[in-house]
Amino acid sequence: MRIESIVATGTPAELLAADAETPMLRLAEHPIWCDALAGKLPPAELRALIVRLYPVIGGPGRYMTFAKVSQIDRGDGEQLFRDLYEASHEPRADADAGWRRLARGLGITDAALDAARDTPSPEAEDLIAVYREHSLKTSPAAAAAVAWALERQLPPLWGALADALARHYGVAAEALDYLRFQAGRANAIADWVQSLVVRYFLTADPLAVYEARRAAREIAWCWTALTEGGP
Repeated sequence: MRIESIVATGTPAELLAADAETPMLRLAEHPIWCDALAGKLPPAELRALIVRLYPVIGGPGRYMTFAKVSQIDRGDGEQLFRDLYEASHEPRADADAGWRRLARGLGITDAALDAARDTPSPEAEDLIAVYREHSLKTSPAAAAAVAWALERQLPPLWGALADALARHYGVAAEALDYLRFQAGRANAIADWVQSLVVRYFLTADPLAVYEARRAAREIAWCWTALTEGGP
C-alpha cells in the first residue's frame, strides 16, 4: 500500500519535538546502555557490546554517513566534506584505530574485532544498509531525520561511556582517546544536524515529514537491535 497524501497533526518542529521524547529514540536510555553507563553491565557483556559495535563504528560502516552528501545541496555538501576531511586528518578521529585501543583496554583481542569486521552481524549489516538507503535513495528530509535520530546522539553517548569505563571498569585514559575526541565534537555535530533539520525537514511537505519520521524510527530500531545483539 502506498500513501499518496497525509494530513499533518502538527508542524514539523512540533512533531520532531514529540519524537524526541519517544523512548525508542532516546538511545542512551536503553537498559543495556543504562547499565553500561552505571557500571552495572557485566564485563563480558560489555566486551560483547563493544565487539558488536565495531563494524558500524569502524570497519565496513566507517564512512556510511558520507552518503548524506547525495541528498543535500552543494554548499552543505562542501561543508560536510570539509568537516569530514578535517576530522579524518586528526589521528584521534581514526575510528578503526581508536576503537581497537578501546577494545584492548577492555581485554578484547584484535582477532575478535577482525572477526566482527570480516563477518558483521545481521544487526550491524542492517543498520549500515538502512542508513545508506535513507541517505541515498529517499528524501533529503529522511536523510536529515536519520542524522537527527542517530548521529547527534552518539557524541554525548561516547563521552558518558568514556566516563563510565574510566570510573567503573578501570579502563586507562589512553584507551578512551577516541571516545573523548568524539565527545568533544558534540556541539559541532549537534549544530550541523540541526542545520540539516532546519533546511530539509522543517520545510518538507506533510508526506515527506511522515516518511522521514518513520526513517528516524527505523534507524533507531536498527541501533536498538545492534545494542541488544542476536540470539
